[in-house]
Formats: sequence, C-alpha cells, structure tokens
Amino acid sequence: MKTKNFISLICFLLVFCVSNVSASIVNSTTVQNIAAKYRLTVVEIQTSIKNSSGGTVETMGAGFFIDREGHILTAAHVVYDDEDGTVDELRGPNQDKGKDENRRGKTYKYQVIFNGKKYSAHFVGSNRYVDTAIIKLDKLPSDEFLPAVLGNSDEVKVGEFVVAVGNPVGLTNSVSSGIISALNRRDYELWFIEDFIQTDAPINPGNSGGPLINMRGEVIGINDATVRSMDGLGFSVPINMASEYLERMKKEGDLKITPLGVNVLLKNFPRSSGFDDIKKISELLDWNDMADLIMVAEISKINSALVMEVKSNSPAQKAGLKIGDIIVKFNGYPVNDTFDLRVALLKTGAGKDAIPVEVVRVSEGRRNTIVFRIKFENRQKKTDEFHD
Repeated sequence: MKTKNFISLICFLLVFCVSNVSASIVNSTTVQNIAAKYRLTVVEIQTSIKNSSGGTVETMGAGFFIDREGHILTAAHVVYDDEDGTVDELRGPNQDKGKDENRRGKTYKYQVIFNGKKYSAHFVGSNRYVDTAIIKLDKLPSDEFLPAVLGNSDEVKVGEFVVAVGNPVGLTNSVSSGIISALNRRDYELWFIEDFIQTDAPINPGNSGGPLINMRGEVIGINDATVRSMDGLGFSVPINMASEYLERMKKEGDLKITPLGVNVLLKNFPRSSGFDDIKKISELLDWNDMADLIMVAEISKINSALVMEVKSNSPAQKAGLKIGDIIVKFNGYPVNDTFDLRVALLKTGAGKDAIPVEVVRVSEGRRNTIVFRIKFENRQKKTDEFHD
C-alpha cells in the first residue's frame, strides 16, 4: 500500500511539474508571438520643439499604428512640451500669461522611425485631458505594417499577464512583461482625468506612448508614466479612455472643454466622522447653520462634488450655481465625485445647447433638488495652431 501511495505521489508531482513547464512554454510562446507581431506595429517618435528664441528641445517616445491610413496613437506628452500642460477646466484657464505666450511661440516637427527607416509625420489631434494624441505619417511605410488590435480595458483583471513594447532610451522595439498590479489609480494630478492601470512591467523613459498588451495580443493601455526611484511601478492610460475620443481627435484636433467656472472638492469628503467633518465643512464653506452643515456632511459621504467656489461671470454663475451646491448629474451623466464630473465635462465638450446640471442645495435644514441649464460656447474648431 505504501509503495502504491508513493508511486501515486510521484505521478502527481510529475503531472504537476509537466503542467507548469507546459504553462511556461505557452506563456513564452505567447510573448514571442506578441513581440513578433508588434514589431510591425510599434514605432519610435522623435519630436523637435522650437521656441520663439530659436532654442530647440528634442524628445522621444513610442506610438503604434491604429489603422491602414498611417494614424499613430501615442501619449500627448510625447508630442507636446510638458510645460504646455492643460488648464483647469473646472475653474477656468491658467492666468499665467507668460507661459501661454511661450506656448504660442513654439513649433513642432515629428519624425517616426519604423523598421529602421525615418518618416515625417504631422499632428492630427490630442486629448491632453487624459494624455493621448494622434499623429499621421505623411507617406505610408514601404515595409509591411500592422494596425494594433484594440482590446477592452474594462475587462482587465488584476494579476493577468501583460507585455509592454516601446523604445526605452532609444532601444527600439524593446519588450518587457509583467502583470496588472492594480486598477483605477487616480489623484496623482498628472492629468485632468486619471484612471491608470498599474503594472510591474518595466516602463522606462522612451516607453511613453507605447502599448500595454494582454495575452490575446490586444492593446489594453497606453504606457504613460513610472516612478523612477522605484522598480515595478508603471502606469498606463486605459485604452477605452483613448478609443472613445479617437474620432473626435481626428475631427476637432486639440480637444477643448469650455471651463465650467467652479472649484469642487478633489477627493471624497468627509474622510472622518462626527464633529470634525462638520467643523471642516463649516470652515470650507464659511457656513454656521448647524442643520445645513450636518445635512451637507451626510450627503458628501456619498457624493463629493461639493462646489467650493464659483468664478465670477462664469457659465456656472450665470446659470445660478452657488457655493455649497452638490452636483449630482451633469448632462445626464451621474456624478458621484470630481472624477465623474471631469469625465462628464469632457464627454459633453462645448455645444450650442444649454446643458442640464442637477444639483442638491441645502437650505434651512431642507434638501432641494434643482436643475440648472448651463450655456456653453461653441466648440473650438480643429486647429494646428501649435504645429507645423
């Protein structure tokens, strides 16, 4: 009996080991297949930025073909000067005139390296609110190229294997692998809207704009940032956040949002309970009515889009919004926090029609729901103002 059990144990261990070896071979083969395919998809992007004084800055990143017409998707900071940044579209444009004038004096030129050959390209559009952009080759490559297959980043799971392809420090078509470490990473204040995929696949300077790929060979993210002082902390923009605006970028160029003209709490609030919450809200809103403060504190535990400031002569002020209002719906999109409000603002853009904004207003211990109509100006037409 002992001999039989011993033989069974050996068989189990052999099966277990063989299964693991087979899994490793499958994973290795899959990565090899992905690397071979995306060698025909990923490009190196070299951006030359010339300012009004004649100085030139050279930057480098990655991108990947998304169609047969030569459109390349990348990170916006690869094709823009980081200093250009974006304005705070909730409150209004940055008042730093010096920075704005410096930005207007810059011109951009792009070269794309694919399969060892250089091609000129031009700017098509960008969504700097989530750090994505499109450029297009002036002439299609003479060599074969393959558009990427865009996946569904909403289906990504923590722990699944991924591959990152890019050009770290100019080493073209470098492939690294890892897993999805976390999802929905926000509040880093790098971009206006953040919902990063976190991965431990190495992402180094030069990888920005390259694809993050699942084991089915689908792009699920655009590699965007890393913590240089630490290993295994990379962040990618979910591909769904990019693909939703592809056609708008092609049509409108730089996507623009008309400033709403409010300042709201950036994170869920209150974070504690009891008197401290009420005291904090009292200080922020400069309110003293205890019944109103208690009610606002309770509502803010669920919905944190609490208006802290309304700019003079802004669309929000003209519509009637006030400090202390809690925005719960914007143009039909539910709003639970500042992230939701920013996404709704970007999806809405700036149209001719008055946009419905539903708020909860607390007054004299009563909760009132009010729908305002906010009038925005027309969307800005497509422009290449800052590009050659």
